[in-house]
Amino acid sequence: MPVFTGKPALEGSADDEDFADLIKSRVNLDWNELKKELPEMPAEALIALMKDLGLYVNKTLALEIAGRGDAVFWLRKLIQDGRYWETDNEDYGKGWLPLHAIHILATIKTSAALGLLLDTLRYRGDDLSDFLTEDAPTLLAAFGEGAVESLKKFTEDETLEAFVRGAATEALWVLARKFPFREEEIKSHLVKLLSTTADPTFAALVADNLASFHDPSLMPEIHRAFEEHRIDGDFMSEDEFEEIIKGEHAITDDNFKRHTRDPLNYFSRENIEHLYDIGSEYERRAERLENKPEKKKIGRNAPCPCGSGKKYKKCCWPKTFGVG
Repeated sequence: MPVFTGKPALEGSADDEDFADLIKSRVNLDWNELKKELPEMPAEALIALMKDLGLYVNKTLALEIAGRGDAVFWLRKLIQDGRYWETDNEDYGKGWLPLHAIHILATIKTSAALGLLLDTLRYRGDDLSDFLTEDAPTLLAAFGEGAVESLKKFTEDETLEAFVRGAATEALWVLARKFPFREEEIKSHLVKLLSTTADPTFAALVADNLASFHDPSLMPEIHRAFEEHRIDGDFMSEDEFEEIIKGEHAITDDNFKRHTRDPLNYFSRENIEHLYDIGSEYERRAERLENKPEKKKIGRNAPCPCGSGKKYKKCCWPKTFGVG
């Protein structure tokens, strides 16, 4: 999770979507002057400006970058540079820029942009943390019906981590609802994945997608997967899947609304303030851990000191901070 930067939150104008006041206060740049120069700036310079802004990238800058013909090239260079992923590297945006980049890709909506987004999920899914499950299906679905074949191929890759593949199956479910003429095809694809995967966590995620169609004819496929012990029952029980199929939970509609929102909303003042709060809380927790007597600070991606063989953030880190 990126770490916050800047001063305490301001009481700015809610209708200032460029949040010039935040930019001035927290990174000491005059947005109103910078904005005048944007139309003449090439993509490389716009991304350099994004680095200077760190967390505080607004819709105006995001759209300027998305509008450049070589934007994907420069976004690829950013994403492939490991320094931009380091949450303690202030000179490279403290981990925020790759998150900005993947949301800009969903605004570009070309096949090259989709390919780069899928590569990022493939190789950086672990670094994306909660953004993988919360935002990735939204971004993938934003590419529209033309993304279906690429997403199907991506989900067939059994080497991928379960939640990386699950982000793509969730996007396929969203696209099936948005484009009903692809629904039966997508259902068949998900059923095939459920019946062939050797990953019980991924099987549970696919079963969840299938149940969200509210189609009773799909329940036997889920039942068979449980009988053959191919679904992780700790994820959700068979009865819960049946309740979802029957439409007894509002979560299905909530998920659809969440995953059909405009990717540009990520760059809204409200969301940037929300991310600031998240980063601030993460930094406070990291500080508490570092200040514990005789405790060594452990990186979230380092092996867990308990010896489980898992990464720290997927093992004892949640218990240390009282989360999860």
